[in-house]
Amino acid sequence: MVRRKGLALIDVIVGSAMLSIGLGVVISMSSRSLIQQADAERQITASWLADELLTMALVVGPDEYEKSYPDSGQFEAPFSKFTYEITFEDQSQYQPVEVMATVYWDVSGTEHSLVLETLIARRHGEDVDRTPADPVDRDARYWEEIEAREN
Repeated sequence: MVRRKGLALIDVIVGSAMLSIGLGVVISMSSRSLIQQADAERQITASWLADELLTMALVVGPDEYEKSYPDSGQFEAPFSKFTYEITFEDQSQYQPVEVMATVYWDVSGTEHSLVLETLIARRHGEDVDRTPADPVDRDARYWEEIEAREN
């Protein structure tokens, strides 16, 4: 009977050790997963911000962007942890301008960055009025299509 009590105690000790090792592995994996998820969120946010910079340069035009907006700085809240730099490489008046947007952020003292590049053509000549000659009534089109399907 004394042997059985000692054996049960060893079983409990071995089981507790296995359980603690298993819990340690699960906790370690979940903390790594949370760190990777947070890093992925920062990368997605940085890519959105860089895309916003490039879109603004495309809409305004590279020449006007350089005159009107700063080429580096910090984003406004809630993205104040991110800074940016945008550069324009101009080869000639009739070649597209190479635009590079770099977004920086800091995680635990380590600087990370994301770079997006594109080519933007200059606008030559006078601005063209792009409003349609006849206004488009999308609502009426929609209902006409529905009536055509019913008939």
